[in-house]
Amino acid sequence: MNAVKQKLAAGKVVTMVNPDFQSPRLVEYLAGLGMDVSFIDAERMSYDFERIEEMTRAAHLAGIASMARAWMNDPGLIVRYFDCGLDGMAFPHVEDAATAKRMVEIVRYARPRDHADKIVIVMAETPAAIGRLDEIAAVPGVDVVNIGVNDVALALGHPGQPEHPEVAKLVDQGIGRILKGGKHAALNVLDNWEERMPLYISKGVRWLNVRAKVLLARGARQYTELLRRHAP
Repeated sequence: MNAVKQKLAAGKVVTMVNPDFQSPRLVEYLAGLGMDVSFIDAERMSYDFERIEEMTRAAHLAGIASMARAWMNDPGLIVRYFDCGLDGMAFPHVEDAATAKRMVEIVRYARPRDHADKIVIVMAETPAAIGRLDEIAAVPGVDVVNIGVNDVALALGHPGQPEHPEVAKLVDQGIGRILKGGKHAALNVLDNWEERMPLYISKGVRWLNVRAKVLLARGARQYTELLRRHAP
């Protein structure tokens, strides 16, 4: 069992960071700050296979895991991603149990010898998917179910409002269904982590995602605000 799965099995919280920039050196640096997993979001950026391999190598040298999300759940594409050395994949647009099963089968096909060590995250990004989380969470081979809060907010008619009461209510229902199914729940931590992180953990979430851009932006804002208050 890999270190991340061991940590989850022990009931501890795993933190996955999206470096946001195509920089192996940044991956190494973030790993040294206590992160557990580097997340290469190739659904949103122009990563090529060589850069994914380099960033994965940097993560491993720094002692953390490397995962990715592709722009589509294509078997051939996923095989090539795993050939870059990844420790797992996050699969977007999983609307039902049948899709979740197909994603698990792709991982088993891509890594026939060590698929049990790979981390499989399926992403529930719509109210319909959250409504089916009982069956999705029951799929063997799925390790983590990530609720895409911003996508859910958009689907509910509250774009840019992930903390809207209607969104929060649905997310809470989703977390409950994931935990009831024996899987680990994952959520994104926004910049108000003093409030959200303890709240998520108290609800049973054991996988938290954060972005390097959020970390950088928050630090920069604090710095410039302090400068404005004290500079002549």
